[in-house]
Amino acid sequence: MGNPFKTALSRGDKVIGLWLSLANSYSAEICATAGFQWLLIDGEHAPNDVRSTLAQLQAVAPYPAHPVARTVDGNPAMIKQMLDIGVQTLLVPMVDTAEQAIALAAATR
Repeated sequence: MGNPFKTALSRGDKVIGLWLSLANSYSAEICATAGFQWLLIDGEHAPNDVRSTLAQLQAVAPYPAHPVARTVDGNPAMIKQMLDIGVQTLLVPMVDTAEQAIALAAATR
């Protein structure tokens, strides 16, 4: 399965999205119907956990908006859980060095 969000970014296309901070699948589904190309499920500054992220992924799945999940940090265990529930695109905050980026990439394998 391809990643339309990544493909659009690599082409330099403008992609318009919205940050989801309510940790609620109903509001996520409403936002998914609004025509955004991506929806970011914020796990850093919103009360999202693995279960609420999964519920929101399920709510937006029937719609064209591509879900992106933002983790609290680069914890490899959390990254594995996000991938296990079906997150295709991750935004990991506070990556400051090349070494951190390499370790995060390794955590996705």
